[in-house]
Amino acid sequence: MVDRFKDLIASTGGSQVWIKRPASSRHGQRPDTSLQVLATSSAYRAVLAALQRESEQEELELRKAEGNSRGGLHAVDLSVTRQGQRLCRIHLREVPRLLRAAIVIDDLGQDLEAARKLLTLPYPLTFSVLPHLRYSEATAEEVHRVGREVMLHLPMEAEPGAHPLPGEGAIRTGMSNAEVHRVVQNDLATVPFAAGVNNHMGSLATRNWPLMADVMKVLAERRLYFIDSRTTADTVALEAARRQGLPAFYRAVFLDDTGTVPYTLGQLRDFRRFVEERGAGLAIGHPHATTLEALTRFLPELEQADIEIVQASELVRLPEVARLHPLSKPGS
Repeated sequence: MVDRFKDLIASTGGSQVWIKRPASSRHGQRPDTSLQVLATSSAYRAVLAALQRESEQEELELRKAEGNSRGGLHAVDLSVTRQGQRLCRIHLREVPRLLRAAIVIDDLGQDLEAARKLLTLPYPLTFSVLPHLRYSEATAEEVHRVGREVMLHLPMEAEPGAHPLPGEGAIRTGMSNAEVHRVVQNDLATVPFAAGVNNHMGSLATRNWPLMADVMKVLAERRLYFIDSRTTADTVALEAARRQGLPAFYRAVFLDDTGTVPYTLGQLRDFRRFVEERGAGLAIGHPHATTLEALTRFLPELEQADIEIVQASELVRLPEVARLHPLSKPGS
């Protein structure tokens, strides 16, 4: 019955509801039969009405205890019972808007064990895999197998003298449309199940409008989305993607430019503030042990702050995200 109500809430509210994860039940206890649901004002009454109709059709008793949440918004506790036995409890809370965040872990494909450790986190992180590396294919396959999202971390040309180099399969200035098409297709062939793309390096390439237009045409053919990693303030990649009609977004925060737990925790706090201010945001981290530890500590705090962690593909397709643009400086 809980799953039935979850499906009903999701189908009624769509992207305007968030069914929060149930608290983990202890070993030997009955599965959690309670749902915590956040709904925007436009969805709150529709969800409540749908729950009432479903209860009546199934001849269930629906007891309501209404109240107000913060800011004068509505909240209600619903207890669904049959012949005195409680089947489900639903706490439905109205919010002015839903806050959503995506976290991309990129530079994967070099160390399979690092990816496996990150996959133990019970959150829908997105995993961006470099092409043509020893574990590129295996990493993508394992990420997909456990139900997480795969991206291609597409190498792009950096400013002269950059170290390290972007690596094999890089998009470079001066490439023809046909060369761009061939390189991107070959890169995707080594990263199966890729749903989207973000750039690896690219401080030179992402400033080149014709080149980025060619890249986005290839991605559009494959029905992929694009995330601009914003390795330079002069990037035109996001605008090129949006003009091509791709679902697209941008990186707001790098989590681990300095490889310490306190630094990454500080960046995660900055990221939380960014999402609270703008309604949505995307952060990029790397498969470092310090990043894993910081995420393990901090991700529950995001949920407690009513920020939903979603896959990048979900974030880029939200209508409100298409209206968001980067602030002036990379990392700001």
